[in-house]
Amino acid sequence: MAIERGATGEFRTGWPLLLAGMLGCCLGVSALPIYTAGVFIPHLEKDFGWGRAELSLAVLLFTLALAAASPVVGRVIDRFGVRRTVAFSIVGASSLYVALAFFLSGLALLYAGHILIAAVGAAAAPIAYTRVVTNHFAKARGLALGITLLGPSLAATIGPPLVSAAIDRGGWSGGYLMLAALIAAMLPFLLLLRDNAPAVPLTLEGAPVTGPLYPAPQLRRIFVILFCAFGFFALSIGGLLVHFVPMLTDAGLSGADAAAMAGLIGLSGMVGRVAGGAAADRFFAPHVLILISCAAVTGFALLAVWGATYAAIAAVTIGFSLGAEADLMAYLVSRYFGRQGYTRAFGWLYAAFIAGTGVSPLILGFLYDRFGNYMIGLWAGAALLIVTMILFTLLPRFRDKV
Repeated sequence: MAIERGATGEFRTGWPLLLAGMLGCCLGVSALPIYTAGVFIPHLEKDFGWGRAELSLAVLLFTLALAAASPVVGRVIDRFGVRRTVAFSIVGASSLYVALAFFLSGLALLYAGHILIAAVGAAAAPIAYTRVVTNHFAKARGLALGITLLGPSLAATIGPPLVSAAIDRGGWSGGYLMLAALIAAMLPFLLLLRDNAPAVPLTLEGAPVTGPLYPAPQLRRIFVILFCAFGFFALSIGGLLVHFVPMLTDAGLSGADAAAMAGLIGLSGMVGRVAGGAAADRFFAPHVLILISCAAVTGFALLAVWGATYAAIAAVTIGFSLGAEADLMAYLVSRYFGRQGYTRAFGWLYAAFIAGTGVSPLILGFLYDRFGNYMIGLWAGAALLIVTMILFTLLPRFRDKV
């Protein structure tokens, strides 16, 4: 009962942080551009004659720029505060999308625009919002992070239909203007954030933890395992975020139906984030991640064998896995590295995650252009997920007590 009272108190005082964090993760540059990139592909392909590998390269450059900026973002936030840093990123990214809508005329501008948007908007991402949440929540940290990281799943649900509708009315430029408006809509909610949220300290057998939770050699090993595991997971599943809609349209579905099907990834991702976070508060998180990765393997197999026939089931399993995996990355970092090492460790792991997310569409697009289908890419993704499951079995038990 003491744990329940502690968790209730955390939610009573921290709900504004959860609301702002969830909306920020939804409307930030780490979610909307990725989840809506596939909607732009057929229209840019038609108007400019670019191939899918060329268009996927824009996503790669975007995510690599975001990955490169992520380890630096924590230090910038520590110096200037959450509100000011995130506000700068939001205004900058939104303005650049407006410029892209009016001035895009070639691949070079497409690539440059995506790089600048990612670099300037890097603070409007989970690295800022989860930092505030983990500083406040301890007893219900998994569930709190799950709620906060509902944002990207919400973006996956509302982003493709909204952008698709904007493109139907105003072409691809209308889609970019819609992205600018959605990102800018976060600005008033920054008032809910507190740069210095009240900390609820981790405890080790009842005592506050002030130093490293593990010896340095073991901590390095844990970091390498997490870096590889989350990088491989993103590399396996990230390509589907961009190519899922084109994959289904190739199979005969209309653009609207394919976009609606892609929305299932977001809906199931919401369930996965909350369920995964709640499970992590009760069970050993790496074991939860093994089961989640197994569900993703099932989704890949369904797409590879039956294609669009079972696309809805595949979207649900993949979306659930993606939602829970990203949520539990923040949870594992907080449990293994503690509050002192959270920002630096999460920055690097998040960089690996989004870099894998960016490389994956390029690889999947190349395989499609080379072989004319997604079969090889799907089976390769399933194999990487199995490697991810093996890596999670190597993680040690937690040493902190919350």
